[in-house]
Amino acid sequence: MAEANLGPLALKRWPHRRGDPLLPFDAADRYLLKQLDGHRRGPATLVLNDQCGALWLTAAASGPAWSAGDDWLCWRAAVANAEDNGRAAPGDAWLWPWQTPPRAPDQVLLRLPKAVSLLEAQLAWLADYLPAGTPVWLAGMDKHLPAQLVPLLEHWLGNGRAGLGWKKARLFTAEAPGAALRDAPEPARVAVPERGWTLQAGPGVFGRRHLDIGARFLLDHLPTDVSGDVADLGCGNGVLGLSLAADNPARVTFCDVSFLAVESARANVADHDRQPERHHFHLGNGLEGIDKQFDLILLNPPFHRGHAVDDRVARGLFRQAARRLAPGGELRVVANQHLGYQRPLGKLFPRVDTVARNAKFVIFRCIKGSP
Repeated sequence: MAEANLGPLALKRWPHRRGDPLLPFDAADRYLLKQLDGHRRGPATLVLNDQCGALWLTAAASGPAWSAGDDWLCWRAAVANAEDNGRAAPGDAWLWPWQTPPRAPDQVLLRLPKAVSLLEAQLAWLADYLPAGTPVWLAGMDKHLPAQLVPLLEHWLGNGRAGLGWKKARLFTAEAPGAALRDAPEPARVAVPERGWTLQAGPGVFGRRHLDIGARFLLDHLPTDVSGDVADLGCGNGVLGLSLAADNPARVTFCDVSFLAVESARANVADHDRQPERHHFHLGNGLEGIDKQFDLILLNPPFHRGHAVDDRVARGLFRQAARRLAPGGELRVVANQHLGYQRPLGKLFPRVDTVARNAKFVIFRCIKGSP
C-alpha cells in the first residue's frame, strides 16, 4: 500500500491496497500547508476536500481544526490516519456538506475538488457563512485547474488572486465577503423523458447535467419481475434503482461514497416513488457495513479514482457484489467494452452472460452459484 510521510505524519489512502500507486497527499497539499505555516491568522482552521487527512491533521496540531467534505472514503482515510498517528479525532472534527463548525475559523484551506460545480457551491457557502475578511486559500495541481479560476473567485467571493506556481501546483488567495453575494447554485436537473421524470443532482454528483450514456444503455436492459432486495451500487442520483422500483415490487438500497449523491437519490425517491418508505440509503464504501444479502445488484462502475484512471475501484465493487449476493442472485453491470471486465467477473461468478452490447458498452449478467 502507498504510505508517505508528511513531517511527523505517516499517511495512507483508504482503502489500503497493496501496490497502490496513488499517494495520500501531493504538492498542492504541501503548498497549502506552507501558506498556513507562514500566514496563519489564528489557531482555528477549516479544511475543505482533504484527501486523506494531511491538511486537517497538520492544522489540528496547532489549534482547533475541522475537515469538511463529500467523500466517505476521504473521511475514513482521515479517521484511520488519525488513529495510526496517535491523534484523537473529536466528534465534531468532520463535517458533511453545509455543516458548520462549532466556531468560526480563522482561515480556510480549500483543496480544489474535481468538479467545478462542487467548488462553486462551496464558495457560495463560504461567502454566506464566514465572517468578513476570513482568508480563503485554495490550491490544486496545474494539470487539474479549472479555466478562469480567478473570475470564479471574484464571482462568488468578490475577490481573488493567483499566486506563483510551485512543484506543478498553484495557490490562489481570497477573502470572505461576510455575506452571500449571489444565491447558491440550484441542484442540476436531469430529464428522464421515457419516465416523465426530472431528477435532481447535487453539486459534483456523477451524471449531473445529463444521464450517463452507460446508465442510459442499462436502463434499456433492466431485469423484470424483480422482487426482494436490490442494491443500486454507486447510485449517483438514483436513476437505475428508481427506474427498476417503478416497475417491480423491489426494495432498493441506494449506495454511494458521495454524501451529495445519496442525498440526491433520497430526494428523487421522495419525489417520484409511490412507496418511498420501502427503500434505504447507504453512505459508505460500496456495500461495506450493510448486513443483508441482495437478490439483484445494479452497477455502472467508475473507472476513475479522483482524476486518475483506476479500474481497481470497479474490481473492488465486483468482489463486494460477489460476497453480498444471495445464492442465485444477479449482478447486472454495464461497462465500456475496452475495459475487459469479463475476465475478472468470470473469476468471481460461475456464470457470466452478455445481455447486450453496442459500439461502446457491454452489459453483463453475473449469477452467483450455490454455497
